[in-house]
Amino acid sequence: MATVIYDFETSGLNVYKEDVIEIGAKCIETDKVYNSLVIPMILAKAKQGIPSKITEITGITNDLLKKQGKKTLQAFLEFFNFLLDIYEQYHEITLVAHNGLSFDDIFLRRMLRYVQGEGHTEFDEMFENIVFIDSLLLCRYIHHNRRGHSMKDMCALYNVTNQSAHRAMGDVNALVEIWSHLINHFKQLHADCSGTHLKYVLYL
Repeated sequence: MATVIYDFETSGLNVYKEDVIEIGAKCIETDKVYNSLVIPMILAKAKQGIPSKITEITGITNDLLKKQGKKTLQAFLEFFNFLLDIYEQYHEITLVAHNGLSFDDIFLRRMLRYVQGEGHTEFDEMFENIVFIDSLLLCRYIHHNRRGHSMKDMCALYNVTNQSAHRAMGDVNALVEIWSHLINHFKQLHADCSGTHLKYVLYL
C-alpha cells in the first residue's frame, strides 16, 4: 500500500465552478513528487483570469500561470500518470488531503471526468480502487478535545513549519509531517493502519 499526500490550489472556493491552478503531491513510500502550475480554463477562455484575492492568498499571479503553467489536459494527465505509476507498483493507493472530503477530492473527481471526456479511460480502474482519506477527520478523531483542526492548528500542535503555506507543495510537505504524527497516534489505538481501515473508522 502506498500513501500519497496531495493538495490543490484553486481559482476560488466553489468546488463545482472553479479551476485547479496548482497541483502538489508526494508519495510517502518513495518520496516521489508531482508539482505543477495549471493554466485554468477561466484564464484560457476569458481575459479576467484568477481573482486578485486568490493571488493575495497564494502568491500565484495570472502572469505566473501564463509563463509557467501547463495546459489543463497536460497537467491532469501528468498527475494521473504519476499516480498510476505508484498504483502499478503498490496495487493500492491511499490519497490523503486536508479537508479533502469537502474540497480536494471533489476537484479530483471533476478532473477525472474531464480527462474521461477527452477520451482517456486508462485511469478508471485505478480510481475505482483508490481509498480517499480526509486528514481533517483523522485530526478530529485523534484530537477530539481540541477546538481547532486546521492545517495551521496542526502545524502549531506538532511544531511543523510550513515553508510555503497556501502553495501546493508547501501544504503537502507540512501535511506529510503532520500525517506521520497522526498515524503514530492511530497505531496506539488500532493495529490496522491501512487506508481501508482508516476509512472504516473515520467514515462511519
